[in-house]
Amino acid sequence: MTIVSAQAQTWTPLVNTPNISAYNPTLLADGRVMVQDGDNSDWYMLTPTSKGSYANGTWKKLASTPGYGPLYYASALLPDGRVFTMGGEYNFGDNDWQNQGFIYNPDTDTWAAVNAPSSWGNMGDTGSCMMPNGTLLIADPFSNQCVIFNPATNTMGQPFVNGKSDANDEEGLCLLPNGNILTVDAVTSLNSEIFNTKTLTWSTGGSTINTLVGQGEEIGPMVLRPDGTVICFGGGGNNSIYNTKTSTWSAGPKFPSVGAGQLDCADAPACLLPSGNVLVETSPGLFLSGVQFFEWDGANLNMVANTPSAPNDTSFTGNMLMLPTGQMLYTNQSPSMYLYTSKGTYSQAWAPVITGAPSSVQSGSTYTLAGTQLSGLSQSSAYGDDEQNYTNYPIITLTNNKTGDVAYCKMTNPSTYTVATGTLSETYSFTVPKTAELGPSTLVATTNGIPSKPVAITVGPPAQASGISVYQGRYLSGTLASVFVAGDGNTYDVQSISTAAGQTCSIECDFNITSTTVGTIGVNATGAAKPGVTGQLFLYDFVAKAFVIVVASPLNTGQVQFSGEATTNTSRFVGPNGLVRCIFRALGPARLNAVPFVLSADQIQVSA
Repeated sequence: MTIVSAQAQTWTPLVNTPNISAYNPTLLADGRVMVQDGDNSDWYMLTPTSKGSYANGTWKKLASTPGYGPLYYASALLPDGRVFTMGGEYNFGDNDWQNQGFIYNPDTDTWAAVNAPSSWGNMGDTGSCMMPNGTLLIADPFSNQCVIFNPATNTMGQPFVNGKSDANDEEGLCLLPNGNILTVDAVTSLNSEIFNTKTLTWSTGGSTINTLVGQGEEIGPMVLRPDGTVICFGGGGNNSIYNTKTSTWSAGPKFPSVGAGQLDCADAPACLLPSGNVLVETSPGLFLSGVQFFEWDGANLNMVANTPSAPNDTSFTGNMLMLPTGQMLYTNQSPSMYLYTSKGTYSQAWAPVITGAPSSVQSGSTYTLAGTQLSGLSQSSAYGDDEQNYTNYPIITLTNNKTGDVAYCKMTNPSTYTVATGTLSETYSFTVPKTAELGPSTLVATTNGIPSKPVAITVGPPAQASGISVYQGRYLSGTLASVFVAGDGNTYDVQSISTAAGQTCSIECDFNITSTTVGTIGVNATGAAKPGVTGQLFLYDFVAKAFVIVVASPLNTGQVQFSGEATTNTSRFVGPNGLVRCIFRALGPARLNAVPFVLSADQIQVSA
């Protein structure tokens, strides 16, 4: 294993960045990026453009944390999309080792306090890691205790040791493919430990071969690669490799020395790139200036281009975040922020695979996405005890076929946080933004910068009824101003339909039935409707995958009984997510004025 030079990668500055000490960039569940003004209570949001550009994105100042301006603390994106923060080696510039914390809700732009265990008087630069079941493991830097925070109940458990051999100070946490968590001891030389997330116990992970701890017990980041190896960067120049398939360690290559001294990762960021390489930042000695970036490809440390500010920077100020574009966002506690674009590409075998998605969605409504490898092959971004911004969750986008504009859906409720899940089926909820453009689109799930294959989907207007959603409405011939839906049992009329002799006029509506019991879908003639005109009500048979006639009658008769529960007669017409598709065809020639179908919780009709 050798050191080689590869200078083809590029750094692109972000446009119009706020004048802040940018720290801890966190990828939110809807594709936006939250950035703190480090050592300050101010926070900012970066929103990509309608074409998906982060370089040209817009910035917005968020609500401030009351009395809390931390630097170097535990953080995580929670399953419901909130952002967890706790601890702080510094607070508004004072080295006072905070034990307070707050949780941010992006939907309301508000913060809520969260309390550390009462026995943890000081926390500081605290390590944390989301576990497969969606709870958060938090490590106390001043003891060998850990605690588990449950986001579903907003409760903090009781501290425990359960076999941890040394204090957690300076130690990072890395999620493994089997769901367990790896750490390298900063106090006990050469030792590693593994936390079993099912039994909540620690055991030895074996010798790291090389000494990875540098001056001040500083250590570097750990990143899992697609081949199942974890590259563990050291705080003194040495590096080691942990093989998750064999549970064994091997020595890695050493960073080179420069004029100012030995390059190392005494607190430093790293990030898994889509190509499978790991980008890492180094600097000489303990916190000296003169940054040098490398890509680790599994065999070699490849020296790559530096940022313009590299000569004056030191590695501990850097943070890295993988974006859905496949670019890495880099911050260094200054207003300057850069996107790193690397060479190479991913293997298709690493990509998320969508196995279940609705064919149509409504803006503002929530649906379920199913697939494999949606949580990615790695947590991707890493630092260690001073900052955590893992991205092992999909960013779900809708791209309009006509305009090319991108809408970012909000992802919540992951079925697992485990990485490298192979063929295991995973599910996520996603909410279509109300601003999503309507019409034919493609849905893509992107994890750690690697996209799934696109899935065709149609975006419809927002729901107008509680419990029942019209998620597509159109005439196959004739004209229609709009389709109104109500959940109050009232009838809502729309533009009349005219047909000439020999023509037919059809309306197709898709319904997302969310109530457990649904009464009837009926065809009723009222108002000025011409009596005696026959019509046909078609329902989509999800088993036969075809529309079938279920009612052929005069307009003023004929209703079809449905239930949200699966029964012999109705289950074949109720598809994924409660979807029912129907077509009504009025046979001409006729002029049908205000012929309503009504939608309500117990009497479903469609105004048409």
